[in-house]
Amino acid sequence: MGSPSASKVALALRVWSRYLLVRALLARRPLPDVVRRASQSPRRPRRAVSHARLSRAVNRCLRVGSRRPTCLVASLVLLRLLTEQGARAELVIGLPRAATTKDAHAWVELGGLDVGPPPGKGGHEPMARFG
Repeated sequence: MGSPSASKVALALRVWSRYLLVRALLARRPLPDVVRRASQSPRRPRRAVSHARLSRAVNRCLRVGSRRPTCLVASLVLLRLLTEQGARAELVIGLPRAATTKDAHAWVELGGLDVGPPPGKGGHEPMARFG
C-alpha cells in the first residue's frame, strides 16, 4: 500500500478525470444518457473508499478558488466514483420544499440515504431519480 499522500493524489486524479469525462458527456448527450454512462458498473470494481471520503474528495478537488462545478456535475462525478466501486447509487434531482422558482438541485443517494456531495439534499424534495 502506498503512502497516505500518494493515495490522496491518486484519488484527486480519479476525481478530476471523472470530472472531465462528465463535462464531455454533458456537452454531447442528454442527461439520461450521461447518467446511464456514469452508472455503468465496471467489469472489475475498484477497491472501496467510503462514500463520505469520496464525497469530501469531490467537494474539495473540484473547488478551485471561489469557483465550484454545478451540483449536477459534482453529483455525476460522485455517482461515477461510487459505481466504479460496485455501489448502486442514484442521482436525485429535486426542488426546495417551498419552491418559488424552477431552480433544481442534484445530489446522490445510496439506499435512500443522502451521500452528497455537500450540501447534499439540503432541504430539497426529490422530483426525479436516475440510476
